[in-house]
Amino acid sequence: MDARKSLFATLAIAACFATGAVYAGPAVTVTFKHVGSADSDEAKYIITNSNETSTNMNASPKPDTTVDAGARDSYRVQSNISPDMNYASVRYTIGSKTCAFSTTYSNTIGAGGVKVPKWNKSATPSGGATCTATITSTNFSTHEWAVQFTMK
Repeated sequence: MDARKSLFATLAIAACFATGAVYAGPAVTVTFKHVGSADSDEAKYIITNSNETSTNMNASPKPDTTVDAGARDSYRVQSNISPDMNYASVRYTIGSKTCAFSTTYSNTIGAGGVKVPKWNKSATPSGGATCTATITSTNFSTHEWAVQFTMK
C-alpha cells in the first residue's frame, strides 16, 4: 500500500512539473552592451520595480551586476505567465544616467480567430543617457526572440 502512495505522489509531482513547462512562454535572449568610451564608468544593473524583479528571477544566467565600457552581458529570460506571453524589463545606470529597457512578446487572437505573434521593445533614457533597443532575431516557429539593449 505504501508503494502505491509513493508512486502516486511521484506521478503527481511529475505532472505538476510537466504542466509548468507547458505554460512557459517563449524565451528571449537579452544582450546588454555598454557602448561608452574606455574612460566611461561601468554600467550597473539595478532593480527598482516588480517587473525587473520578475525578470531577474526568470533570467539564466543572472545578469552581471556591472558591465565595463565596451563589454556586453547576455542572458535568457523565460517566464511562466502563459505560453502566449513573455517579457524582460531591465535597468542600467552609468553615473547619473539611466536606461530602462523592456521587451515583450504576446500571441493574441487577431482577425478570423487566428493567433498573431507580436514582439515589442523600448528604451527609456534619463539623466542624459543614450539608450537603444533592437530586436535582432525572431524564430517564427518557436516564437523565441533576441533583443539587444545598448547604453552610453
